[in-house]
Amino acid sequence: MNALVGRDHILSSLVGQLDATRQGKGGCVVVEGPFGSGKTHVLKAAAMEGAERGLTVVAGRTSVTDQPIPIHLLINFLRHATADQADIDDLLRPGTNPFWLIDRVGELTARAARQHPLLVVLDDAQRIDDVSALALRGLVQSLASAPVLWLLARRPIHSQPLAQSVFEWLIDHAATRHHLDTLTEQAVTELCTSFLGARPDSSVLGWAARCDGNPWLMENVFSALIKAGQMIITDGAASVVAEHLPDGVRTLVHDLIDGFSPAIRQLLVAGSRAGGTFTAAEAAEVVGDSSLDLSSAVEEAVRVGLIRDVGADLAFHHPVIQEALRAEAPPSAPLIRPLPPPCGCEELTTAAIALLGRIDDGPRTLARALRLLASAGRGGEAHRLADLALRSGLEPAAEARLVLDLAPGLRDAGGTGAAAALLARTLARGDICELDRAKLNRALAEEAEPTGGAAPPWRSRWNSLRHGDSCERPLWTWLVRGLVAADQFDEAAAVLDAVRQEARERDATLSASLWHGHRAELLVALGQINEARSAAETALRLADRSAPEDAVPAHAVLAGVSLHYGDLVAAGDHLRTTERLTTVMTADQARVDWARARLHAASGRPATMVQSLVDTAGHIALDPLLFTETPTAAAAVIRQAKQAGLRAEAQRAADLAALTARRNPAVQSLAAGAAHADGLLHDDPVALHRAADLYRLAGRPLAAGVGLEDAARVARSVQGGNPSVRLLEKSAAHNVRRLGPERPKSGWESLTSAELRVVRAIVDGRTNREAASMLFLSPHTVDTHLRRVFSKLAIKSRVELTKRFIAHEAHPAMLASAPQSGSAS
Repeated sequence: MNALVGRDHILSSLVGQLDATRQGKGGCVVVEGPFGSGKTHVLKAAAMEGAERGLTVVAGRTSVTDQPIPIHLLINFLRHATADQADIDDLLRPGTNPFWLIDRVGELTARAARQHPLLVVLDDAQRIDDVSALALRGLVQSLASAPVLWLLARRPIHSQPLAQSVFEWLIDHAATRHHLDTLTEQAVTELCTSFLGARPDSSVLGWAARCDGNPWLMENVFSALIKAGQMIITDGAASVVAEHLPDGVRTLVHDLIDGFSPAIRQLLVAGSRAGGTFTAAEAAEVVGDSSLDLSSAVEEAVRVGLIRDVGADLAFHHPVIQEALRAEAPPSAPLIRPLPPPCGCEELTTAAIALLGRIDDGPRTLARALRLLASAGRGGEAHRLADLALRSGLEPAAEARLVLDLAPGLRDAGGTGAAAALLARTLARGDICELDRAKLNRALAEEAEPTGGAAPPWRSRWNSLRHGDSCERPLWTWLVRGLVAADQFDEAAAVLDAVRQEARERDATLSASLWHGHRAELLVALGQINEARSAAETALRLADRSAPEDAVPAHAVLAGVSLHYGDLVAAGDHLRTTERLTTVMTADQARVDWARARLHAASGRPATMVQSLVDTAGHIALDPLLFTETPTAAAAVIRQAKQAGLRAEAQRAADLAALTARRNPAVQSLAAGAAHADGLLHDDPVALHRAADLYRLAGRPLAAGVGLEDAARVARSVQGGNPSVRLLEKSAAHNVRRLGPERPKSGWESLTSAELRVVRAIVDGRTNREAASMLFLSPHTVDTHLRRVFSKLAIKSRVELTKRFIAHEAHPAMLASAPQSGSAS
């Protein structure tokens, strides 16, 4: 089969660039196209042409390796082209500085390529990770004048934000771009002839049309027809004697869509059942939730070439895929994971709000938390919580105070209409006193005036939540998060208790994992690390397998605790679990992004840490929720940015911290975060001491310790080796890192939380694979944990492990009253 039918012009262009590389001129080429369009075949043909012209060819596809994939490929080249293997051994030393590694590999490659012109081929580049993407950009730049040609193939989908921005930069500044368009009718006919060895008749071309001329689909569908005996060749002409899909095509399509995001899979399955053409709203109706927003899934499906616009409707590009999905299950079968019906969280949340209304200054406390949520880009949740508060029967003076305090925050965050609606609703009450009525009217008039300021650097979700809608997360979780971020820790604890009590009284469903996970986050903010770890581990023990995403807050807490104690392996395990569980959950994205960024920093990748959160080119949207819930985040970004020489990113983080503090003037930890960021940016120990004092006043001792440590470090750099400065630095470091006892190196107390979860699963009689499935880990990770456990305990068998477990864990567990998975008690 001639897989390059219709792609000859692209190969001809690539041959020209190969000739130029042989003459000493390098470059970069990006080949883009939807799945099955022939990118891999183009790369293979170019690689063969390069080899025939005497170029050294190294090829691979994105995957997990010990080094970033471009480094991995170039080291393979250097092993072949370099006589002095000592240089190569230097590159493979553990703990090598990644920036030095990129520079050194680039230097050695440029030298070797003068004697051996090089073609680097990388397939499936859309899956590249952030670290590899940064290495790719640096190497393409550093080798621009060397005879090195980079040939990259990718699907036109959004990669991780940083990787996506790297490819956009390459295409704009360094690369030639080729797009594989849909084949013409003539090319489709030639491809059929090439594959079948016979002239296709109308029935064969009809099947080709059902594949929309996609080479990969045509090859696989024709193979299935031949295998089923439904393709007949007579007198040099090929015919198909079947109308229905042959066996094997459904499995093929199922495997294909498994490679896309869950949101796309949900859209495709629902669309296949909606009819020939359909709308996103009709697909949502099939899912069973008319309020479901599938717009992002539609955008991505169109981009990758699965769906096309037909006027106001949508249609499958490849009818074969629609037919296979429609036949996969009857219309009554459940989809991949439909959103649940209204979750009933409003009753629990209303009880919590009523509790706040009964405490001193409760309405103002509530307004502060909701204003903070709105300024953090969660306007939909803030508006809905405010609506519940107004429906809970507040006293007129309390309601007026709540609305007057909340309206400016909603307006600043871009929710002018929401603020005006709340003000008008309160004005409609007949029992508002004249003074409050005058204040409300003045505030309503101000809402009609233009703000005159810049729009916030993020998009809020004002219309995403309405009364009665399904919730991505229960509303009470957003109330708790808002109170914790606003330093209202006692109130957050009271809300958690009220939610649990209300669930018991109503016999309502309450996710124990979610409840304990949010309690763990509260304890982290209070600096109670060991208690937070215990609460998070309880959350994982009580996790409901039907809703594994409820365990994300607990995993995020445990990732942070692991990093606090320097256990990067456990932190990585928890992070990978959260990433698997947050594919379509935006509520948890800030947690995951922060955990990933901290792991980058702890692993010695400052530039990657910074650029995963802050991108001055604007390719990565700032997440104000992350910087609001973690007041030390901006300072952490600046600390890493200064190491990596990223001054613009440091300034942007400081600006965001200052903006967040201005929009929430009553929140001391945000004022502390702004002072912390400014002090680090300008090496100002006075600002850093002020930040530490504000953190202490806000009740955040861990953050105060970080501020003191930074103040000591800056003072030391400014004042030199002053003994009092060194004492302060040592004290600050102790406060930050030793809030709990240091973990021993051996014995039962040396086991990490991740290792203990594996131990419990194994002691329950599960195999390694079963334990991996239960804990959402890979079997390899379970094996690694067990090996470490056996080493720490100096044991050799599972029988010995069970005895140790009984001695240390079983008796205390019997004394504890473990709550059921359906409750948070």
